[in-house]
Amino acid sequence: MLPVLPLGPFVLQTPFLILIAGVWLGLTASERYAHRHVYDANRLSNLALASLVAGLLGARLSFVAGHPAAFTGNLLSILSPTPTMLDPLGGLFVGILAAVIYAQRKKLPLWQTLDVLTPGLAVFFIALGVAHLASGEAFGAKTSLPWGINLWGETRHPSQIYEILAASAIAVVLYRLQATIRWPAGVCFLGWTALTAFMRIFLEAFRGDSLIWPGGLRPAQIVAWLILVAALTLLGKRWPEVPPVVPPVSAPTEIQEGL
Repeated sequence: MLPVLPLGPFVLQTPFLILIAGVWLGLTASERYAHRHVYDANRLSNLALASLVAGLLGARLSFVAGHPAAFTGNLLSILSPTPTMLDPLGGLFVGILAAVIYAQRKKLPLWQTLDVLTPGLAVFFIALGVAHLASGEAFGAKTSLPWGINLWGETRHPSQIYEILAASAIAVVLYRLQATIRWPAGVCFLGWTALTAFMRIFLEAFRGDSLIWPGGLRPAQIVAWLILVAALTLLGKRWPEVPPVVPPVSAPTEIQEGL
């Protein structure tokens, strides 16, 4: 863990720096995707800014709703820039909702816009796992497995590393599919959403800091199940019967004749 980074008289929060880097790298990935798919990068930047601000507000409000006791007697701490007091799932939902509203008002193609944002979201979720690893947040439950890590005085599941590996695998899978198959608009985003929701359902079982309701129910898993069902339903409506394969790039005629 590396929660803070001392630089002379200044002490910087490492998770916050990692998240900023994740946003920058994510926007870069989305802009490259936009250029390849003839999408206006300027419109993408404005949309990303609106989605990011709304997502951060949503993530904080969702965290406050799930952990009200943490703010009892100190309501001003709600305004603290601490990145550990953010709910990623709630922020993702609000951020996507804000993007949809913005796209509708600006008359942007909805599904194409969400597809363009997907590479950035995939990269950001990898950065989010790294930020959790640096801060020690989203820590795992106790375990006796040999790959457990010592954290907070106990041997625990390396849930942050699980998160990083799962997010990276999803990003690679979608990149490979997008590079070989020309899917209809929206399929890329819905596929990423479904895989990410499934990842949350699976990984939440290894978390040691999850909010658990009576009966052993985890709110994060319930929300993830609802998102998964919605994503799969929409995906089924947009999934083509026979997806067209992207043709391989061939050499120009002049070069072929010369050969």
